Amino acid sequence: MTEKKPDGDLLKVAVDTAVRSGADDVIAKMVGEKKHQIRFSESSIDVNKEWKNHYMDIFVSKRPRFSLTGKINTVTIQDPDKEKIKSRVPKQVSFLDELPKSRLFWGVEENTYSSYPSMDLYDDGIKEFHEKGPQLVKRLIDSSERAGAKKAAGVVHSGMKKTGILTNHGNGGVYTSSFCRGTIRAFCGDESSGQALLATRDLTKIEDKFENVGQKAGKSAKKCLNAKQGKPGTYDLIMSPTVGGNIFENLLRGVNPIMMIGGMTPLKGKMGDKIGPEELTVIDDPLKEEGLNSRPFDDEGTPSKPTNLIKDGEFTDIIHNPSTAKLWSFINKIKLRFWKKAETTSNSELGQMGFTNTEENPRMLLPSPSNYRFKPGSYTLQEMISESSRPTIYITSNWYTRFTNMSEGEFSTVPRDAMFLIENGEIKKPIRNLRLKGNLLDVCDNITAIGKDIKQVRWWEVNTPTFIPHIKVEDCKFTKAKG
Repeated sequence: MTEKKPDGDLLKVAVDTAVRSGADDVIAKMVGEKKHQIRFSESSIDVNKEWKNHYMDIFVSKRPRFSLTGKINTVTIQDPDKEKIKSRVPKQVSFLDELPKSRLFWGVEENTYSSYPSMDLYDDGIKEFHEKGPQLVKRLIDSSERAGAKKAAGVVHSGMKKTGILTNHGNGGVYTSSFCRGTIRAFCGDESSGQALLATRDLTKIEDKFENVGQKAGKSAKKCLNAKQGKPGTYDLIMSPTVGGNIFENLLRGVNPIMMIGGMTPLKGKMGDKIGPEELTVIDDPLKEEGLNSRPFDDEGTPSKPTNLIKDGEFTDIIHNPSTAKLWSFINKIKLRFWKKAETTSNSELGQMGFTNTEENPRMLLPSPSNYRFKPGSYTLQEMISESSRPTIYITSNWYTRFTNMSEGEFSTVPRDAMFLIENGEIKKPIRNLRLKGNLLDVCDNITAIGKDIKQVRWWEVNTPTFIPHIKVEDCKFTKAKG
């Protein structure tokens, strides 16, 4: 549910106080959230906790005359009230006179918006979810063991959040969201494990969803019993949505202008280039209601909209907030590219490199992704397997993706849990103890098949919710993993 007017008057108090104190631009963001975590190991619950958080982030800026950039400051107020706001905000505004200008701040959203997309991001069933959480986790564990596992471990997160935004330009509103996501690893032995994920807002038939996830993990663990050392070499690769979500998130981090300016992405200078097959289309989509990062507007009150990042294999766009759009346009003018004017893509977030952390004071408005959404392809997983005429490895999960050269995209990652060797169109045997090494652009360019089976992936190895299918890539190098 989306409301145009902010909840109560605390946001208005914050904005008015900052303006009266001399700020040129103000953004107030108030969050009230309740979260739950259930953690389990050895098929038993270890942790079952709930915590609440209520805070307000206030961003203030001043724009010196005849300057393209401005001075910025922020303050986070826990459990905000009028007295705290009126006491702390004027001090933060006064500090602006002593601060240097920020080279990365070129202004906030100044257009005024009267309406936002109507979105249903909240499931009322979340109110009772924590009470039945232990029973759902037991169902998760039991279904994995019925499928062949001996024990299971994992974590389930759930919660609800009410977010309010107001700027001195009158933009913003209030929306409420909820979520449930979990990870389970099922074990048949020290070298036999399977993983499965759940990420959803929709709590309809949630018992069946937990049952299916547990069963999937248990089956995978059983299938990789007696796995043997894999042989290093070059193979075709089938990535599960879990693996693809991790690999492609690392590539798509580069659609951020901050990463490009810092030279921290192999996508720099590739705009307009063909980087993948015609079937590859990826969208930053904040309007997909099931997406765990979906929202009707960003942190500057700009209405949300989808952005094509890769379209028909071509790298077409990057995400922006108003500040980076102005900076990017200025850079293009310097390079005499007067026709390349950037605009905000409604991806502004108040935080550190785009991620707000309430334990630390946020320092900047930066572009941050919402949900990555891959366009479905034309293959089933079974078709990818059956059409594998060359030796192929199917990876179901991976950990510890690391870079030897981030600007070039050179990486390695460790397959975990079930991994299988495919020969002559059939899964021949489970294998283990290999490391995948490669280049992000090569992986993208070498895609030979994209699946139909879109799944939302979000866990500790995938920070940006990603709707992605199985993906097949040719000519991938595997080395022997240490240990």
